[in-house]
Amino acid sequence: MGVCMEVLIVDWSWLRPQPADRRGELVEVAAFGPEDAYDYDLPEGWTWPEGAEDRWWARYEFRSTMTSYKAHFWAGERWDKLRDFVDPPLREALDQFGAPLFWGEHHHELLPPDQPPFSAAVVSHPDDWHREAGVMLWLRPEDVEVLRRFWAQAEPHLSSLRDPFERHLPELTGWIADFDSFARLVTEWGDVVSRAAEREWAVIGLRC
Repeated sequence: MGVCMEVLIVDWSWLRPQPADRRGELVEVAAFGPEDAYDYDLPEGWTWPEGAEDRWWARYEFRSTMTSYKAHFWAGERWDKLRDFVDPPLREALDQFGAPLFWGEHHHELLPPDQPPFSAAVVSHPDDWHREAGVMLWLRPEDVEVLRRFWAQAEPHLSSLRDPFERHLPELTGWIADFDSFARLVTEWGDVVSRAAEREWAVIGLRC
């Protein structure tokens, strides 16, 4: 399956004062369960902890991905090919929204000369997590709020991408093989960002 990623939203104001080692342990248990857990195969979608002491996190399992990072990578590949056929306001909003989530730096920093220039407003900084092993994505609450604003601009117009997607990206294979799978993953990221932003929480993705 390759690289997998588990995504959490976390209350950074509560988590930040914890000692670094303890903070890493808390997040790993939230994402993967305790070491002695017999079965931690959680359902797709949101998992919210039941205990009052654990109400600093929530876990999101992306649908139809089996936790694989490949779906996110291929969504970025599809957007890279699609963006030339999208009207500038929507293109800008999705460029900015997707840059740290599924359209990585290896895309937007290497655009061909004939494509519009792009500079990301929000960039993931996993090293800001004090170099904890296995962190793939780290967005502080202030960055999450910026992404939420871009998502609010893009979401109402997402369906307008169906025609250019089907016209210019025919006969696709892989994890993101049609417009519906692309739109679903982007919308799921919109839900993650929106839920985190409304709580002023951070977003973290852990390698699994």
